[in-house]
Amino acid sequence: MCDKNRVLRIDQGKAEVVELPMPHPKEGFVVVRQTVAPNCIEHRIHKTGFYEFHESPTHAGHEGVGVIHELGAGVTDWQVGDRVVAFQGWACGKCWVCENGLGATHCINLKLPPDVEEYNQAASGGNGFCEYRLVPVNMLARIPDELDDKYASAANCLIGCTYSPVRDHNITKEHVCIVGGVGFIGLATIVNLKYRGAKVIVLGRDEKRMTAAREIAEADYFVNPEDPDWLEQVRALTPHGRGVDFAFECSGYPYYQQKCLDAMRHYGTLTLLGYAAHEGPDLKWDLNTESGLCWGHKHITAHFDVNFNHRDDILRTLCDPWMQSKVDQLVTHTFPMSKAAEAFELLNNRNNSEEFIGKIHFIPGQ
Repeated sequence: MCDKNRVLRIDQGKAEVVELPMPHPKEGFVVVRQTVAPNCIEHRIHKTGFYEFHESPTHAGHEGVGVIHELGAGVTDWQVGDRVVAFQGWACGKCWVCENGLGATHCINLKLPPDVEEYNQAASGGNGFCEYRLVPVNMLARIPDELDDKYASAANCLIGCTYSPVRDHNITKEHVCIVGGVGFIGLATIVNLKYRGAKVIVLGRDEKRMTAAREIAEADYFVNPEDPDWLEQVRALTPHGRGVDFAFECSGYPYYQQKCLDAMRHYGTLTLLGYAAHEGPDLKWDLNTESGLCWGHKHITAHFDVNFNHRDDILRTLCDPWMQSKVDQLVTHTFPMSKAAEAFELLNNRNNSEEFIGKIHFIPGQ
């Protein structure tokens, strides 16, 4: 039996696989041997050395799929060998959010990697960038037999983190939506919107990203936010020039947040899907609350996760050939986890690349 867990250690300018003691699950937990561990925004650590509040050099990454390797005490609904998606964090299962099947990341009592390891008396396994991962059973979803691990992994922060916000708004072909800030989250938002038939306007400036939004995500219209008449262009694409029904801001930067707010019709809804934590507390949004929000009776919300009660649905959605074709185009590279430094360099320098660099998957056991 394996007695070591291979874990990715990330420091500024350095990434290497280290061996830490093998974790074993306590009551209510399992150990998952991960087959795919997607990168989200962790390349930022390699570039800047900035860790979010729940991260450290050996506690990074939060997406993953794999096979249950070991069961903790009292676990009866799962078996060793079950293929599963491991969702991030440790939701309490008891608060108002959890009881109503909403987004686990928004659990009122959410716990994170150090809490997971402390509860299980383990020295590893609380994060996503590891081969053997500790997962509470309420953060698992069973992968359909016909669904490949590559596509199932998109239930996390590729398609998953924007799936529930789109579904919660009951968006259909009757709606006109705008997406600002087109990185991989923005592209996935467009994919989720197009899957439900919406008309999608993209607000962006980067030619390479706009090409990806057109050719991969199949967005309908493009507006450069630096054009003096950008707002008139957006309104001209909406019924009676009223503005968009829904706006999705995916960068976390005030520039696009305000543009998205301005583009909305009265009684429209802005959903914030991105955040720029690495910018620190100095990044402020001078919100135009009077004419920009109050007089238009506009709504602002945010979301970072797929809801508990949407997990089976998103996995069925990921069985759809059209959706799989989008995942194939959005996931552009796969690396052994031992070559994570090479992958991070690729991501951190993608603006200088002629090719489109999208989502990167790591193989933890390599």
